[in-house]
Amino acid sequence: MILQNIGLVPFLWSEVYRISYHGFLSGTFGPNKIVLGMTMLISFIFLIGINSEKQIKKNKLLLYSAITIAALCILFSGSRTTYLGLIFFLLYFFFTKTGHFMVFGIIGGVLFVILIVSSPMIMDRISATLENRVTYAIDGPEDISSYEDFTGVYDELGAGRSELHVMYVKYLLNKPLVIPFGRGFNNRLGIGSSAHNMYLSLINEVGIVGLILFLRWLISFMVIIKQKMPGLQLALNGLIIALLVTLYFGEHLYVYRPLFGILGFFMMICVLLTAPLRKST
Repeated sequence: MILQNIGLVPFLWSEVYRISYHGFLSGTFGPNKIVLGMTMLISFIFLIGINSEKQIKKNKLLLYSAITIAALCILFSGSRTTYLGLIFFLLYFFFTKTGHFMVFGIIGGVLFVILIVSSPMIMDRISATLENRVTYAIDGPEDISSYEDFTGVYDELGAGRSELHVMYVKYLLNKPLVIPFGRGFNNRLGIGSSAHNMYLSLINEVGIVGLILFLRWLISFMVIIKQKMPGLQLALNGLIIALLVTLYFGEHLYVYRPLFGILGFFMMICVLLTAPLRKST
């Protein structure tokens, strides 16, 4: 994907995908922005956990190179949902391991600057991506100084998600019998569009009961005992927090929007993070 953004590799998907996703460059990943973004976010968090775990032997140069590449791919992705997930993970990282966060930030920053200096084209592409996807809607603090301004920015950056959320809420209020058990798994008949919100979609399809079971499964990763490997605890808990936030704006862990394997990749990473914990107890 990085080689595509510096002009060395062409678009690898069909013409239909190129037109549908406006030529978005994603390497061998699916051309939907959240595919690249969420896959790289999960990889980034996993690598941070490996780097933070003292009991795991690793090649520091290789590890920091992989972290830098994952961070670059996140920035290139243009996925605003992924950016939000990254912010929440970094906040969790900062508040739980402040000293380690500062050291990681310095080392990662130096590697990032070296890469940018060696290839100014990368910085230009990142700046263009951020401008086209985020900063164009926020010219200054005055754009979010009031509730009306903030909601206007959210509506702009949300790409119609707020309207979809309101539509689903109105539908559920008009069909209260749907709320307890849903109208059927993987069934959007009567609405016609996904909510771009995991929680609303689950209530519509499998009801409050299904939503509770899903949240119980997802949060269960956070209650696994991890005292002997705090680095893996950082990664696993931070990953779940990031997903709990981002799933409000997407359905990237649901069956009809697996988006080229994000659900499977997430489960694989959870296995890699939890298997050492079982052996260490």
